Amino acid sequence: VEPRMNVLSKLVVYAGVYLLATCAQAQSNNVHGVLRVVKGDVQVKSSKGDTQKARIGAKVFPKDVVITGKDARAKIVMVDNNEINVSPDSQVEIQHYEYDPAGGKKDVLLNVIYGKVRSKVEQKYDGKTSKFQIKTPGAVAGVRGTDFMVGFNRADSSSQVVTFHGKVEFGVPGPGGTIASAVFVTPGMTAASSAGAAPTTPAPMPKEELAKMDKDSNAETPKAQSPNANSNEQRTPAEEKKEGAKEG
Repeated sequence: VEPRMNVLSKLVVYAGVYLLATCAQAQSNNVHGVLRVVKGDVQVKSSKGDTQKARIGAKVFPKDVVITGKDARAKIVMVDNNEINVSPDSQVEIQHYEYDPAGGKKDVLLNVIYGKVRSKVEQKYDGKTSKFQIKTPGAVAGVRGTDFMVGFNRADSSSQVVTFHGKVEFGVPGPGGTIASAVFVTPGMTAASSAGAAPTTPAPMPKEELAKMDKDSNAETPKAQSPNANSNEQRTPAEEKKEGAKEG
């Protein structure tokens, strides 16, 4: 009996190890992106409700929510090399990020709970068979491949889109993931929607305001800024080495 028990025990151990390895592999396959810039108080809340301090190199998984405090910001480089820049005082959920070029599947949905997020989209989406959308509590923006920012103001329940490059389709959520009452926001233009109403006609953003917004919505450190300007800023070893070479 004893040899049989030993064999059974070994089988149980092997099964447990296999299960853990399978779970780890599944989690690895579900990685949506990696945090590349973290400045100030940035937290990541998982789908299980656990909240941890964000760190450079940390992986972002399905349903993760990135939360930035005052004067804090973060940049996530996604699996397809698109960049997501989260502005200060924001909460953004990576609700869905499917990228499978071999299988012809590209489907992205970000949720701006409040605050602002800027997306630099290098991939091409047709808005039908492949989608890249960012939604707020009252509006939704869809892109084909561009550089734009979406914001939601909790004080007045208003949503705004500003386009830096490319073209953004902006409107209210329609059936089946469509965008209703849509307008197209081209470079240098902005449009807004209040409390879920149809968006305003796109209008030019004043150049100075656009330039400031362009700078403020980028998580990277401006070249003119001192490396010691923010003691909470984290940088990758490669960035620190590059900075040291410049100083030398």
